[in-house]
Amino acid sequence: MNLYLEGIISNLTEAKTYSTTQLSAEGINVYLNTEAITIQNEQKQVIVSSSSEQKAKENISYGYLILAMGSSQYQTDFPLQSSQEMINYKTLPQAKQAMTHLQSAKIVTIIGAGLIGLELANTLAKYQKEIYIVERMDSVLFRYFDKEMTQKLIESFPENVHIFLNNSVEKINLNEQKQEKEVILSNKDTLVCDEVVFAINPRPNVNLVADTLTINQDGAVCTDQYLQTSDPFIYAVGDLISIDFNDSASAMYLPLVTNAYRTGIVAASNIFMKEKIPFSKVQRTVVSKLFGFYLASSGINKTEALYHGFQTSSITKTYTQKQLFAKEDGFELTLRLVFDQESKQIRGAQLVTNSPESLEIINTISALITMQASLQQIATMDFYFNPKLSLPLHFLNDLALEALSKE
Repeated sequence: MNLYLEGIISNLTEAKTYSTTQLSAEGINVYLNTEAITIQNEQKQVIVSSSSEQKAKENISYGYLILAMGSSQYQTDFPLQSSQEMINYKTLPQAKQAMTHLQSAKIVTIIGAGLIGLELANTLAKYQKEIYIVERMDSVLFRYFDKEMTQKLIESFPENVHIFLNNSVEKINLNEQKQEKEVILSNKDTLVCDEVVFAINPRPNVNLVADTLTINQDGAVCTDQYLQTSDPFIYAVGDLISIDFNDSASAMYLPLVTNAYRTGIVAASNIFMKEKIPFSKVQRTVVSKLFGFYLASSGINKTEALYHGFQTSSITKTYTQKQLFAKEDGFELTLRLVFDQESKQIRGAQLVTNSPESLEIINTISALITMQASLQQIATMDFYFNPKLSLPLHFLNDLALEALSKE
């Protein structure tokens, strides 16, 4: 929906990776407008029903089955009446309906200041709408960034974007006479708006298999390292599953599109290839562009490190044109490394910059985290130097050296 509102695509249906025609050309049969009703594990069959007037049922046999039902946004903490006043836009039908409401709205309240909420706020703000963002934590993007790294982002919000931190929504009332919605906050403030958007992370759609497969305590389908479920002939991928994150003790639910792609590739490979590929631990690497800044994060931040049992320190430094090999005027890159206090192993990294080219840095750091690289290794790591293109000391060498000297 953001791509459409920003004019990058001309129609919501363009937001596809492949068309049905392309898939059919690869020998892939696509059943549109068809619902899976039941999975008969012992018979290795899926009973489906078409949405045609006849509601015809059909049995589809399988050798192996991959579950990719994705996730949905639920509002379990709100009364039914309040839930009905909110906008979701995860599915195509939801997005089409949301477009109608949001384009005509003048004042919009967004519940959640994660990537979903802030990206929508960034888009709607360009239409000169008044935006209220409600977040229960004391900072934005708290899953990915430490508070210090996002302060400049908050300060850059335009005048029509207002943030309410340390707040949650208790109730939403509809003023039918004025066709307005009243959002009651936990601090008893009331926000009057035209529309309310629910922008909280989704939950897995497991109803189809909840009674036949093992489900984790977090509601996700349980899989092994090869993405095989409790049924050896059924795999699960994407937003349905929890995956191993960093060096944490247990799997985590991380509904990110990158994980959906990669788990799909691994599951398919393990069905068709002789040698199975384990799904490696992820670093939850994300990037975004918000209010003129490019942001990236990988691994854990300093705030959440304690929840994983890590004692960490961090080093943060801002690089400018004079310090880095960037040629554009006004270049700025703020980079933070989070590392273990004793071993000096890199646990995570965050960056905020005005240069999109700098985002590639986070992929390098993600690889270093996966390799369990230490500050000592990074300080002397072999990065290129060319007097026409760079400074003698790469900024990662520089940052690691500074961290070691301060420790």
